[in-house]
Amino acid sequence: MASTPYESQLVQPAMQEDQAEGLDLLGFIRRRKAFILIFAMLGIGIGYMMFQRESPQYRSEALVHVIHHTSDPRLTSMMAEKDLTDADYVLKAPKTLGAAFRNNRLRELPTFSGLQEDDAVARMTGMLATKSLTVNVIQVFATGSNPSDVQRIVQAASEEYVAAQRENYKDASEDLKQLFMTAKDELLIQISKAEEDYSKFRATSQLNAGGDNPYRATAKSAEEKVSAFELQKTELKAQLAQLEEAVAAGVDREAILLLVEKKAENAAVSGKTLNTGSPLDIAQALFPLLKEEAQLATKLGPDHPSLKTIRMQIKMTRDHLKNLAGLADEESAAKEGPKPPDFLTIYLQSLREELRIIERQQNDMKIYAAAEEMKARALLQEEIDDEHRRNEKARLSKLFDETTLQISEIQVNAGMGGITAQVLQPARYGSLVYPILAQFLGLGAFLGAFVGLGLGYLVEIADRSFRKPEDIIREFGVPIIGHVPFMTEQRLKSIPQGSPMARVAVSVHLPRSRPAEAYRGVRTAICFSALGGTHRVLSVTSPAAGDGKSTLALNLALSLAQSGKKTILVESDFRRPKVHKLTGVDSSVGIVDFLRGDADLTEAIKETEVTDFFVLPCGKRPSDPAELLARPQYEQLLRVLRERFEYVIIDTPPVLAVTDPCGVAARVDGVLICMRLSRHTRELGRRTIDQLRDIGATIAGVVING
Repeated sequence: MASTPYESQLVQPAMQEDQAEGLDLLGFIRRRKAFILIFAMLGIGIGYMMFQRESPQYRSEALVHVIHHTSDPRLTSMMAEKDLTDADYVLKAPKTLGAAFRNNRLRELPTFSGLQEDDAVARMTGMLATKSLTVNVIQVFATGSNPSDVQRIVQAASEEYVAAQRENYKDASEDLKQLFMTAKDELLIQISKAEEDYSKFRATSQLNAGGDNPYRATAKSAEEKVSAFELQKTELKAQLAQLEEAVAAGVDREAILLLVEKKAENAAVSGKTLNTGSPLDIAQALFPLLKEEAQLATKLGPDHPSLKTIRMQIKMTRDHLKNLAGLADEESAAKEGPKPPDFLTIYLQSLREELRIIERQQNDMKIYAAAEEMKARALLQEEIDDEHRRNEKARLSKLFDETTLQISEIQVNAGMGGITAQVLQPARYGSLVYPILAQFLGLGAFLGAFVGLGLGYLVEIADRSFRKPEDIIREFGVPIIGHVPFMTEQRLKSIPQGSPMARVAVSVHLPRSRPAEAYRGVRTAICFSALGGTHRVLSVTSPAAGDGKSTLALNLALSLAQSGKKTILVESDFRRPKVHKLTGVDSSVGIVDFLRGDADLTEAIKETEVTDFFVLPCGKRPSDPAELLARPQYEQLLRVLRERFEYVIIDTPPVLAVTDPCGVAARVDGVLICMRLSRHTRELGRRTIDQLRDIGATIAGVVING
């Protein structure tokens, strides 16, 4: 059977016991939001007090526009970059600020009251600053405690900066023109000297008119011929070695003839031409005849006249080749006179002679190539000098052309240099820049919230209560089979008053509510778990009073009965019985009377308005509840109820309050523990689990209430 979700929780602690438990940030903030809010408000208050203690600072600003006029792009770029980078230094220079202080009567301002000019200029230097907005616009601003004074200071400094720009600027076109004219004269002298030196060099040089080395091409051609001779030698040596090995091995002359014939065939296929009249030439002529014979034999019959003719030609060619090779029969030799010379001997001698001739030619060509290479190397330095002189002439000519062009441009645009400088936007009345109330309040709120967050974190790590149901699984190693949400008082008040059952019986009164659905989830976990077939007698308990165990027992029994299971709810909390109040049944006769033998079981069991739901109330409250639960009659009662009902739900007291539930837990199939999450749940839950495990009780699971 496949494991259910609640059974899989049993292995979850083992799987996660080595994993670090991370902080639930959202849950932490939700639980400790009071710390954050309180300290944030405290930070806002402190921020406001700090705001009240600060001295106000005001700022005024002006825009200055500066344009340098020149037709030379390089000069324009140079002047623009210079003005933007040194604007702050020029503005704050003692010369500029001293003139601004004197010419604009700044001595009258309260800011400079009682100060000498040098001290006033030093204070102005600390108050002023600049910022480049574009290539031609700078922003001048000053910060101080008097909004009217900063306006006049910025305006005076801006006007004096404009005056300084107009005074210090001069047109650089004439200087630039003179610079280029001097460079042009020097280039003319260098070009004349370079041409004169090159003419003298060419008069004694052995290089060609184009500056090429005449011996280098000859040496390269000779090297190529040496390589060609080497290739011919290799081919002749291979052919000679092959024939000599065949003769030395005593190979039959007919076989050697076939070898020569094969070479002739290869020469014919590759298009090579042999010496006319030689045996190889005759063998080369034989190859086309053999090819034609094969084609005619395929197309015509064996006795066709054309085929006989070609075969006759082949025979005559072979006989002639044999005669040249000295292989004719003795009778033909006697009739025809002396034996012709040996073809192989003559052929081998001719190959050796040709090889010697090629070697002599190759050696002569090597000597010639070496001599030409030495002559070429002797002219190497002249080649380098020639290239260097020609490059130098070209470089000087290019510089001369560029200088001439620059002079022409300067002459065309002469007199167009100048400067345009003005205060583009006058200074305005100073505006408050410090302190800003929103900044102080925001920073105070942030720092206060941060402190509250830190204190909340310290409280969080010191809090040992369970924050989420998964903590119970990790702590106790038992499955959670249900989560019952809070039942609001407003929903409970909507239940009709006429029903005998209490309002907490939401499985009957509010079947579509979230709590009722949660109880049905507990029912499903019990019925369809792997132990559902054996867990038919269940006791419901809790670590302490107020956890909602009686409400759980009631709604669980109702849910089982509503699903068609014959279920009985048994009261076993004899000290504070509640089952009869929750179900509305008569409690005059109950389980206590049956255990004492004062009443029959049929008389003690009460029917209810819900089908298949029965109740066994307490009856008369006993003075010895623990002794009654320990009697053998109680165990016999459980056996009888197991036979009569499909499910028996027993409401027992809290485990840590009295010892009564421990006696019941050892006799039932399983124990359901109802827990409500609080700061004491971890300690109480551990003690509860330990007590139940010590007596050998089977813990069916935990239901989280609220």
